Amino acid sequence: MDETKCYLAVDGGNSKTEYRLLNASGAVIAACRGGASNHETLPGGFGGAADVLISEISDLLAAQGYALSHVSDAVMGLAGADYDEQARALQNALGARGLSRCFVCNDGYLGVMVGIENGIGICYSAGSGVTCAGMNAEGARAQFGGIGTLSGDIGGGFDIAAFVYRSVYQHLFFGKTYTTLKDAYFTLFDVRTPEAFLASAARMQNEESARQLIGLFFTAMETGDELALRYAALAASHAADCIIAVSDTLLLKPTVHVALSGSIMTAVAPPTFRRMIEYELFRRKGKYFSLHVNDRPPVDGAVRWVRLRNHLPEVFL
Repeated sequence: MDETKCYLAVDGGNSKTEYRLLNASGAVIAACRGGASNHETLPGGFGGAADVLISEISDLLAAQGYALSHVSDAVMGLAGADYDEQARALQNALGARGLSRCFVCNDGYLGVMVGIENGIGICYSAGSGVTCAGMNAEGARAQFGGIGTLSGDIGGGFDIAAFVYRSVYQHLFFGKTYTTLKDAYFTLFDVRTPEAFLASAARMQNEESARQLIGLFFTAMETGDELALRYAALAASHAADCIIAVSDTLLLKPTVHVALSGSIMTAVAPPTFRRMIEYELFRRKGKYFSLHVNDRPPVDGAVRWVRLRNHLPEVFL
């Protein structure tokens, strides 16, 4: 066995990127976390994202005595790679910088590989945004959602935080329906006047503040707030739209396994929200889908995938 060979597994997102280094036998020997790697939000687009990825990969490799030339294969699930053209552009940019053999796909597909035992099914992911990806037994892939307002995405963290602020704003200044989110928002941020509320919009740029607003939203939903329940129903309906579209495109037959992933689904949303998605799917398709929450990190899906691509053992004790 050529011990100079190594493999990479990468999960690149909007706020962080997870890296795993595998040796020639397929065992994970090193891991690190880097910064954001989404080409849509980084300066320089595809090239800028490739520069970030190559820099962090090179550091990981060097720490273990490897170089880019030793990488035999890499599986990279990257946020922002929403179309084949984008994935190819990222792959070409990485290749031009020395990573000659790699497979780039949307990070949503990693959830299928890690969240479904046989790798056949669908992953609906809600984190900062939402996306839905699936694979069938023939290896065909399909993805819907993931491009924000252009695809009507709702239910991601950014959108939920904006909904909370918007609901309070419209009540205060347009006389729209009262929401308990108003009192909760004022208490959380010690806001006392409408003018102070307007100024608090700057908090939307703060990640911790956004997380707090997401928590407020789900508390309001659980306690029966009309606006929060209405939004949750729309988000559940959009999730069902995406899941059914992926299933129909891939001609998946029941029972279709659906893994729910991302920080909203795994750490924030109460079981009530998952049941809303289940109900919406049942209402339209009957007992066609089986949903479960996947709490394993998506990068483990990249690890599994690179092992499968290179006929390496899947389990290491």
